[in-house]
Amino acid sequence: MELSTLSNRDKAAAIQNSIETETLAEIGLINPASYKQHNPHVATGLQAILGLHEQMPMEKVYTNVVRRFQDGDIGFVHVDYYLFEPTVAFDIHRFENGMSVEHWDNLQVNTKKLNKSGRTMTDGKTKAIDHHKTASNKELARSFVQEVLIEGYTERLSTYFKEDELIQHNPHMGDGVSEFFNVLEQWKREGKPQIYHTVHQVLGEGNFVLVLSEGYLHEVHSAFYDLYRIENDRIIEHWDVIEEIPPLERRKNENGKF
Repeated sequence: MELSTLSNRDKAAAIQNSIETETLAEIGLINPASYKQHNPHVATGLQAILGLHEQMPMEKVYTNVVRRFQDGDIGFVHVDYYLFEPTVAFDIHRFENGMSVEHWDNLQVNTKKLNKSGRTMTDGKTKAIDHHKTASNKELARSFVQEVLIEGYTERLSTYFKEDELIQHNPHMGDGVSEFFNVLEQWKREGKPQIYHTVHQVLGEGNFVLVLSEGYLHEVHSAFYDLYRIENDRIIEHWDVIEEIPPLERRKNENGKF
């Protein structure tokens, strides 16, 4: 298929897959003159990404795009990687005139261990349905993060979940809404809470919604990328990637994490 005819979800996947094949420059999907980078560890512009190939252990590198979605001019993907080590990431590209002009991501080391319910960080459902409910599903996920995770209204849980049903992919938790909040309470008691304070962006396609938030995990300034799968107006499945936000003096660009 001609790259010019690809959807934004497939263009985002093609860009990330090109890391393994070292074909990023050839596929022509990143604007060489204007590419705004929000990964704080990488300088802005196309050449900075190409330079990463020289640093990576390319004999080990692989990319496996597990999920791909789009929301208007944005394509976003959930990826199982080996970059410098086993890694799970969300990558987001904003497209203009068929090329990516802006990129956000969040990366977390993948320990490859199953969580309490025998799940990995990337398994589970992958295909979006209910496209006619994209807007309402985005609002549901945004409202959950704002009302419950930021403002603490846990009495509203029945608005967002069907009883205790939650398929959980966080490596430190098991299935269930009660398990989710019991772990958060335990971390709080231990003096290392997970604190959400700002929702920055909400992206969705059908019944999958990705919420980008900022806060602190165990007192470390962090970015939270939470992917929710929604069924019958209730959150049913959750994946996340959490990454430290480095201080200004350690960042390689001035574009901000979000």
